[in-house]
Amino acid sequence: MLGFVDETVGLENTLVVLSADHGAPEAPGYLATLGIEAETFSFQEVDTTSGFARLGREFGLSNELIESFTNPYLYLNYGAIAAAGLNVAEVEAAVAQELQKLPGIALAIGSSALRAGAAPDTAVGKAVMANFHPDRSGDIYVVFEPHWFVADFDGLHVASAHGSPWTYDSHVPVILSGAGVRSGVVHRRVETVDVAATIAAKMRAKMPSGAVGVPLAEAVEQ
Repeated sequence: MLGFVDETVGLENTLVVLSADHGAPEAPGYLATLGIEAETFSFQEVDTTSGFARLGREFGLSNELIESFTNPYLYLNYGAIAAAGLNVAEVEAAVAQELQKLPGIALAIGSSALRAGAAPDTAVGKAVMANFHPDRSGDIYVVFEPHWFVADFDGLHVASAHGSPWTYDSHVPVILSGAGVRSGVVHRRVETVDVAATIAAKMRAKMPSGAVGVPLAEAVEQ
């Protein structure tokens, strides 16, 4: 591919950017052999916990309140909630509260709270808000503890996952090469959203609409 670019455009006129959208954890079984706590979580078993037993007493339903989980969002069963005459916001808050207490879950927060900007003022909370979309996101955002993840997707058992805010899953390479890019390694924190801003700066163009990154000085001609 680069040969074609060199022939048609010239690599001296090209900025090459390599990155990734996520990292990935090792499988829990392997991590356990290293003495690292790593487990899988099952939403099918939450009704056996005391917290969900309490939900059953309060609402008349427990795990039936949960429709599905698609990382990182849990979706509520609106049909069951409506049939029981329950308030969706109250159910959402109560389920999030009980999930938060379970082993393996670092944070569970409802979309109603996220719409109100009530995420914790922490690195994890900021990552959750960056992922959240008020119109398209699920009902409860679930952050598992490091090296924990849900093991079942649509009946399929999985050995690993991605999409968490932890360093092993969010630390990815950002490599830039081309004319005007200084040779070296950058040790300060940068983000993948800086790529769009850097390309715009290299092109001497206006930042893309919605851009939140900053140009990487090492890649912009002085």
